[in-house]
Amino acid sequence: MIRFSKKIWLFGLPAILLVGFAVLSVSYLKQRTELAEQKRALDAQTENACHALANDLKDLEIALSKLEAASTPARLSKTFSDVKRLSAGAVRALSLLPGAYADDEGLMRFLTRAGDYADTLFDRVQNGQMLTEQQRTALSDLRACCAELSATYDGDVQEGNFPRADVPFYGGGETEQESIPDYPSLLYDGPFSESSEQAEPLGLSGKTVDEAEATKIAQEWFPDRALAFDGRTEGTIVTYDFSAADESGELYVSITEQGGELLYFMGMPAGDKNDPPSDEESERMHKAASAYLNAHGFPSMSPSYAQYYAGTTVLNYAAVQNGVILYADLIKVYVDRETEAVIGLDTQNYRFHHRARHVPAPVLTEQDAIDRISDALTVEQVALALIPKCNTREVLCYECKCTLDETFFIIYINAENGAEEELFEVLNSNEGDLVV
Repeated sequence: MIRFSKKIWLFGLPAILLVGFAVLSVSYLKQRTELAEQKRALDAQTENACHALANDLKDLEIALSKLEAASTPARLSKTFSDVKRLSAGAVRALSLLPGAYADDEGLMRFLTRAGDYADTLFDRVQNGQMLTEQQRTALSDLRACCAELSATYDGDVQEGNFPRADVPFYGGGETEQESIPDYPSLLYDGPFSESSEQAEPLGLSGKTVDEAEATKIAQEWFPDRALAFDGRTEGTIVTYDFSAADESGELYVSITEQGGELLYFMGMPAGDKNDPPSDEESERMHKAASAYLNAHGFPSMSPSYAQYYAGTTVLNYAAVQNGVILYADLIKVYVDRETEAVIGLDTQNYRFHHRARHVPAPVLTEQDAIDRISDALTVEQVALALIPKCNTREVLCYECKCTLDETFFIIYINAENGAEEELFEVLNSNEGDLVV
């Protein structure tokens, strides 16, 4: 760095340099203003996700409370469906928070388990079985836990206590038990169990890496950025965390301790567009996302849904094995709307679930599946997919994308017995594709 003496600075500096410094100052101020605007946009996105999470937790508490009062199979089935839908909505809201804030494994685990448990009991009721006293006690424990969670998160939202870049969002670790309650232990008749929940991530292998190795790996991903080590994040997936803040904007990177794999990175978009893109723009962003995945060791990925936020499109991709879509193995790709460059990647679901599957041959044909779809629907596209039913169980289905007038549906027909495993309506909104 060049340092001018006071005498030279006051009396000897050429006028052209003074002009040059003035131009640089204006440029610097412009960059700082743009960074501030980008940060405000990201904060607004985070606040919206926090509001959605608080609302879903409150509605989930109400639905769980109704289960304690419900007695008829019809009402139980309807309410179990509501619990599953609301838990999925809360998971979606939590996943939309930046990874550094949303690393709340306890809450994510609770929401996932609540949905899985509701799904398991729904099947029991549908098969003509009544709930046991033990199951009703478990549901009561779930409601009490959800009530405490709802009060905690709703209180923060009402007070405007939203996560910021320098404030953890219930970040787990040593403070997790201070910020969230104990989660009830659930007993399942089905294949999901506590032991499977504690399993290691299936998509990570190889030796553990130390800080120096993780730093090297992170720098190889971003050779043009000066990354600073921010510390470790403890959890089921332990990571080394890095960040950078320069003329290119802010950047956050997480490398796994096991295997030294990229778990997450997030940069800042150049603009703040949030309107739905045109078909041509969507195609360009998908091409950019697919090319990035292929270039960075994620081949054979199938595009799924998209969401639009301030300056960013989030494209969801699922792994494909021998033509079968593996919906548990999801990667989120963040594409800058203005530059159409990839500015973020979230591989957490992929790291938890990805491995080679033994996929049985379907018993039914594609036409058999189509024949089980209502005649009122027009089947537009059919594909084979493994869909998760619980953490340890996946079902081979025909994914049938259908239309009814201008309404879109996705129906999953079991490829072994023809059962209708799932039915979703796809809502096209300004925020992207919503599956309900």
